[in-house]
Amino acid sequence: MASSYRRRYYKRRKSNGGDGAVGLVIFLVVVAYAYRIDLNSALNYVLLIFIVVATIVLAIMTWRWWRARQHHLLITNLEEEVDGMTGLEFEKFVADLLRRQGYTRVKITETYDLGIDIIAYKDGVRWGVQAKRYSGMVKAAAVRQVVTALKYEKYKCDRAMVVTNSYYSRSGKELAKSNDCILIDRDTLATWIA
Repeated sequence: MASSYRRRYYKRRKSNGGDGAVGLVIFLVVVAYAYRIDLNSALNYVLLIFIVVATIVLAIMTWRWWRARQHHLLITNLEEEVDGMTGLEFEKFVADLLRRQGYTRVKITETYDLGIDIIAYKDGVRWGVQAKRYSGMVKAAAVRQVVTALKYEKYKCDRAMVVTNSYYSRSGKELAKSNDCILIDRDTLATWIA
């Protein structure tokens, strides 16, 4: 009950956009009176301010449209490029992206890994990376696998990362946070591809 009232109240408050315009007109009238500006000069100032504000609003709207368009193109590229890959193709793809992100000595582990698909170095840190090409939600098990395999004598990694073309469940995010594991989801992966 209370939440529906808040939503209705918020919508009413949000839709009332004339407050700023009325305040601006009152402010301009007070300034014109205080400086003894005649009506023609005041109208010129109002017109100038309107043009400046309209230009700023138009620039912001254009910038937001451009960002939304770029995000859409990135997601479209991701769908075309990545979603149809096999698991091994995705691992190779992620290894290449890691190189482009500044990681060095990037190496794909053997076919039957224990939770770490790729080992890479950056800034003196040895990373164990698991690549998960999923169509559904990536759960905590993927995070658990990579975190558990970090100290295995074959890998001896310092930090963990899971890279997916999908998104992570809440429990996966919580487990990653408590184990200092980096999660790269679909949105971040799209920016890596760009």
